[in-house]
Amino acid sequence: MTDMILIEKMLRGCEAEKLHLSGAIQPFGALLCLQSEGGTISHASANLAEFLSLDPQAVIGRTLDQVVPSLSRAISVLATTPGETAVVRNVMQNAQGHIDALLIRGEDFVVVELEYNTPPAEPIPVQHLQQPFLSAPQSAEDCDRYHQHLVESFRKVIGYDRIMMYRFTPDWSGEVVAEATAPGVGSYMGLRFPASDIPAIARNIYMLNPARMIPDTQAMPVPVLGSEERVPDLTRSDVRSVSPVHLEYLANMGVRASFSVPIRIAGRLWGLVACHHRTPLPLTPDHRNACVMLASTYTLGLSTYISSHRLKVIDSLDRKIDAVLEKLGTYTDPLDGIEINGQALLDTVGANGFAMAIKEDVVINGDGPGVDGLSVIDDWFVNHCNELVLSSDHLSDLFPDRPEVLHAASGMLAIKAQSPRSGWVRFYWFREAEPQHVAWAGNPNKPMIENAGAMALSPRRSFERWVEIKSDYSRPWSREEQIVAAKFRNNLLRWL
Repeated sequence: MTDMILIEKMLRGCEAEKLHLSGAIQPFGALLCLQSEGGTISHASANLAEFLSLDPQAVIGRTLDQVVPSLSRAISVLATTPGETAVVRNVMQNAQGHIDALLIRGEDFVVVELEYNTPPAEPIPVQHLQQPFLSAPQSAEDCDRYHQHLVESFRKVIGYDRIMMYRFTPDWSGEVVAEATAPGVGSYMGLRFPASDIPAIARNIYMLNPARMIPDTQAMPVPVLGSEERVPDLTRSDVRSVSPVHLEYLANMGVRASFSVPIRIAGRLWGLVACHHRTPLPLTPDHRNACVMLASTYTLGLSTYISSHRLKVIDSLDRKIDAVLEKLGTYTDPLDGIEINGQALLDTVGANGFAMAIKEDVVINGDGPGVDGLSVIDDWFVNHCNELVLSSDHLSDLFPDRPEVLHAASGMLAIKAQSPRSGWVRFYWFREAEPQHVAWAGNPNKPMIENAGAMALSPRRSFERWVEIKSDYSRPWSREEQIVAAKFRNNLLRWL
């Protein structure tokens, strides 16, 4: 088995890790799990006595009324939809302080999390820090300032050593686009992190939760004790324990405390505000909520800019494609029109070459894979690909064993439409390779270590700048270019 196959197999195992079913929590909180029917407590964390002065084994089988009567009303009005949450402040008080509760509705259970909440010594200036986010950015430069203000605002609120704005790329790797650090802390600004650093299961959980805190990476997890073997689903839990792989990853970065807030735009995980500290540092619920509020206001402005910018780009591309379509409509033979207006079609999406095929007739313009390569691509796209619009900036991924495809083309934007008269009509735009220098935080291709003669998956031990030269990639096709290609496809159907 080659190293790459072994790595991919191990990464799939990491992706399958059931983070939400760990059966343990972090010790900054305590947990109870109630059955929806009857409200009987089925699980309790082993540290419950630190919050309620009650033996966790003794509360299992009792009702919440008997254990925390002040929460009964809140439970009764908690929405019945799974995933619904509610925060109850000052549920009780003891010698250590006030206790807040987070209620989480599951499929057939309710999770109750308890956490001490010490009010901040001084008011958190959330409204003041939100002011710059009340106006959406108007340019890419404005966006850079927008990102920077957010990370600096987080640092003012929570005081962590490093705050990073981590933006996801289409392949789910991430790039640090803004950073605020304490003196003496190294910088990750501009560096890329591989997708495996935040696997899909973790990204899915970020889509459901407003924040994630790990106040001490060396704290021992607390087991959740139960009357049944099934462990509670802690997907939406604030106190859920941490994956050992992630703890090792943070330790390799020199991090003892971590806090992150997801940035979600248009139903998709756009990025994370990732916060690291070199010593243990718990954050009160008030401080975490302040950061969530800042991120929420920031997201509204950023969403407005992204939507507005996309509309402007699409409008510009639309005008180009409409002008080409108007000219093409004057030709009796579609291929004649395509050939004569070749340069305009190239300019529409910034391509170096294109090809159009109707039945067995083909028009080729500019640089591309050549006749032999195009034949391979065309056969695959028509007979083995279900996509009607397809983009790739690395044709080697699609055709790893067909070097003839890669002649003068590294990227492709392809569309196909089925016409009653002409069958499948295919159009391909091609881009040549543009060497890219990608600066990574450590070598992303070395996630394994040897232990007693066996290879094991391990987080990178070095996060020093490591530059990869990607020589066979084209400039990526933007989402806007793909949208306009889809419009061109729809017009082809009317034209043909």
